[in-house]
Amino acid sequence: MDSSPTRRTARLLGVGARTLGRSLLKRLPGGDAAQRKVDYWTNVGRDWAQTLGEMRGAAMKLGQLASQYADVLPPQLAEQLKKLQNAAEPIPFAKVQAALSERWSAAQRAQVAHIEPEALAAASIGQVHRARLVDGRNVVVKLRYPGVELAVDADLTQLRRLIGMSKLLPVDDAAMDKLMGEVRARFRDETDYAAELSHLQFLRTNARMPGIVYPEPVESLCGPGVLVLVEEPGVSLDEARTWPQARRDALAATLCRWLAHELFVAHAVHADPHPGNFAFREGKGGGPDEIVVYDFGCVKRVPPTIVADVRVLLDAFADRDWPRAHATLDRLGGLADKVPLKLTEPLYRDIDRLMAQPLSDPKGFDFSDRHFIPALRANALEHMALTFKFKPVTDMVFVMRAVSGLYWVMRALKARVDLNAVLGEQGLRLRRDTAALLT
Repeated sequence: MDSSPTRRTARLLGVGARTLGRSLLKRLPGGDAAQRKVDYWTNVGRDWAQTLGEMRGAAMKLGQLASQYADVLPPQLAEQLKKLQNAAEPIPFAKVQAALSERWSAAQRAQVAHIEPEALAAASIGQVHRARLVDGRNVVVKLRYPGVELAVDADLTQLRRLIGMSKLLPVDDAAMDKLMGEVRARFRDETDYAAELSHLQFLRTNARMPGIVYPEPVESLCGPGVLVLVEEPGVSLDEARTWPQARRDALAATLCRWLAHELFVAHAVHADPHPGNFAFREGKGGGPDEIVVYDFGCVKRVPPTIVADVRVLLDAFADRDWPRAHATLDRLGGLADKVPLKLTEPLYRDIDRLMAQPLSDPKGFDFSDRHFIPALRANALEHMALTFKFKPVTDMVFVMRAVSGLYWVMRALKARVDLNAVLGEQGLRLRRDTAALLT
């Protein structure tokens, strides 16, 4: 990747100028306005995907993050940005060896018997190689691309402008600045492998639960730009989705329990839940199937006060107590100034009807239901006038990324999960009167 902030800024300015030009053309009178809108997002998405993919680093990472919100993005844009999930090409092994020689001492290099020349995986920030230690352990070596940490601030400054030009997110400048500040903090963590090691150690201690496997770090080989973990093998999501229904349902239930435990007990959420960060395998000794979790660069530590308010908000929705829900959302910073309840209550009722009811189905929520997301999209369009009445809750942005990402993993599994039972373990429910749904 090109780590020069000046050249990277020039590339992002270029794609921004092209986006602005397409936006002006889209507004011209005459012709098929609907088709122009489709063409606009298709061309913008193609341009963004190509540019961000070639740049790697924070630029590519933000595109990957955006792609995980396929349920709220313009479909043509989402389709193009999905390509970024698997777009990174590994750097040559000679550069890997050179980088490791700079980052490891002679004593550290002596602990490694062999490193596979072919990369196991390549991403926006770094790449991974299998290796074997002299003590016989199989490990994976995660190497940060040289210079990637230097470009984060410059990339995000220009991407902030790019998002503003495209009118992709309907939020005001103050909310956008807070949002990008949160993104910047998470991306800095992702380029800091000491922070990633700390996240992994925290989750291994505070978010342990049956069915979830966290790799063990080889701390003597971890350092600036290098993270070494004991290899924990498993099969991909594509293979796990072919397993029998009962096994897929159990995997999804484990993922739901894990997310609830992370948020409500550990107050720290793994916020990069794309399919490549999970592997699936049979449990040991005939126990339940296990899910191996990878990549701990993006872990959001959630303040206890925020977690407490999320509990209150869920509880208020379960009781359909709209004044309490409204007040709690306001306390979280999710409402514009002085928005009255009478304006937002119809939306709360629709959320209850479209989300809480199906999610709290006593027979379990069917993640393969293809009507769920389109119904939410249609409802969002009906309430478009409320767009600027809400603001992103900064501390929940990456939690919602985790929720969205896990939803698509469980949708791929075509799983059914009793979500009320999962939340019940944390003293919560989605609705108080689930029995009424049977009548």
